[in-house]
Amino acid sequence: MRVFEEKQRFRQWWLFVIVALTMGGLYVTLYNKTEAFQDLENNFKIVLTAIFATILIGGIFVLQLRTKIDTSGIKASFYPISFFTKQYTWPQIDKVYVRKYSPLTEYGGWGIKGLGSAKAYNVSGNYGIQIVTKEKKRFLIGTQKPQDAERVLKRYAEKFN
Repeated sequence: MRVFEEKQRFRQWWLFVIVALTMGGLYVTLYNKTEAFQDLENNFKIVLTAIFATILIGGIFVLQLRTKIDTSGIKASFYPISFFTKQYTWPQIDKVYVRKYSPLTEYGGWGIKGLGSAKAYNVSGNYGIQIVTKEKKRFLIGTQKPQDAERVLKRYAEKFN
């Protein structure tokens, strides 16, 4: 295997429950405040809030963590938001390995995380590709395919070290 590619989405059951309860509460409130959706014009703020919340929360399910390891290095991004892209070339990397980690205690959960020197992009699970740069910066990319990632990393470690 010469290239490792992985795409992950937020699909945890508990996330669906939180979203369903939040959206349900929001739309029940909207229903009650607008007299069964009959008075939307006079409740512009709550209607706008409901629309914005629907788009924002719906966006969580569109986000996709894309990881690629190839001859140029390691790249991780949260598609479709190109702003959240991290790319490391092999000469920038001091160490790279797959490890088990605790998303809650080490990073405060899942998503785009950056607590102090510990930064991570993760979606679910507890395995990640740990990158340590030559400047001693640390970045972790969550993976659901730890064995495949490790196999490709070993191949490039032999080639570039």
